[in-house]
Amino acid sequence: MTGMNGSPAVARDLGREVLASPMARLASEYRRRFSSFDDSDIDSKDIVPSEAVLPKEQGVSEILKRRLADVYLISRLAWTLYGYLFLGLSWWVQLLRLIMFASFLMPGFSQMVFFYYFSPRVIRSVPYGVESRNVLDIYLPRRRWRRQGHPCPVVIYVTGGAWIIGYKAWGALFARRLSQRGILVFCIDYRNFPQGKIVDMVQDCNHGISWAMNNCYLYGGDPSSIHIIGQSAGVHLTQLSLISQARRHVDGGTYPCSIPSWNPEKVVGYIGVSGAYNVVSLADHLHRRGLYKNLFSTLMSGPDGMPALEEFSPTFLYKDMPEDVVRMIPPMTLFHGTADKSVPVENAIEFSETVKGVGCACKLHLYHGKSHTQPIVEDPMRGGRDKLMDDVLSVIRNEDCFNQQFPMVPNVLIKAATLVCPF
Repeated sequence: MTGMNGSPAVARDLGREVLASPMARLASEYRRRFSSFDDSDIDSKDIVPSEAVLPKEQGVSEILKRRLADVYLISRLAWTLYGYLFLGLSWWVQLLRLIMFASFLMPGFSQMVFFYYFSPRVIRSVPYGVESRNVLDIYLPRRRWRRQGHPCPVVIYVTGGAWIIGYKAWGALFARRLSQRGILVFCIDYRNFPQGKIVDMVQDCNHGISWAMNNCYLYGGDPSSIHIIGQSAGVHLTQLSLISQARRHVDGGTYPCSIPSWNPEKVVGYIGVSGAYNVVSLADHLHRRGLYKNLFSTLMSGPDGMPALEEFSPTFLYKDMPEDVVRMIPPMTLFHGTADKSVPVENAIEFSETVKGVGCACKLHLYHGKSHTQPIVEDPMRGGRDKLMDDVLSVIRNEDCFNQQFPMVPNVLIKAATLVCPF
């Protein structure tokens, strides 16, 4: 049989094109799902406008100097932390479980590392302040969203990490999913203990939130559609920030957790995922799980150096809150797993009832049988429907959302990770 013009060579070329087309589509889809690349994003020259703030390019010697300084700082902080944690058996057990948890999910984490360092949509380590770790990552929406001719909704995201091991890159999976669906995401890093205590952490968050609010338009964000999202300890920090800013804008006072100032009325919604709201009741629970009271009390100390767990508990701060301050608080949507072993679900239920009692708009969604990490880590990696992502997008876009995810890790490894999960 010959080709359309009777030439065997033409027939062979036509056959190659027919076979190559589905293979090319398959390769493109695999690359898109694996690395979150869009073909249109690769080698793009209009990722951000020229006036946007970008990290400064550094020479080899400067990079080496910064890395050595980081090694010294980490070593010094690790030695300080040793005196608080490493003497207890519970901490070692939790550490072993954490290593096993990360090992089982390594296929998914390796994909996220690839995305984080090589995707053209991730702008890493943009400085927002002068203190150590005052940097944030920016996750740009895919170009098809940016080409629609209108600014994208903005999310300012603060990750968790038990106030000790938090890091901005922990939010890469969540931020990637949001940015794939047209959301501009700012993921804020902040000082952890022992590099900083609770007031230092909140002030870092204030700096990052203020910077993102003032600069989001440079990256295609809509300043009139800003949501703040916290996860775990990030919920605690952002709630302290939000409450302090609301009080400051009402009575004009200066509070340790309100420096620097930003306007809470610019936030259209607040979302808390697996959050810590009452650290007074949480102290004994965390002590039994390896985060010992001597560390926790030091971490939660005020400017005078004295422990102040009640003063740094959002649940207590909302009690008897004046009406004019309540009006400054944006609507809140909370998500919490009923099987959460790190922050028991009662912590979220108590907080929800408290804020609604003083007149705040608040909705609490419980994920039955879910742990502290399942909604944010295991479920997105499992594939299929990502319930938390759909719920968060529904809040941001004010419409029902339903998305299917490509699996990142075999289900058997997901189950094994859930079994050993220390959270």
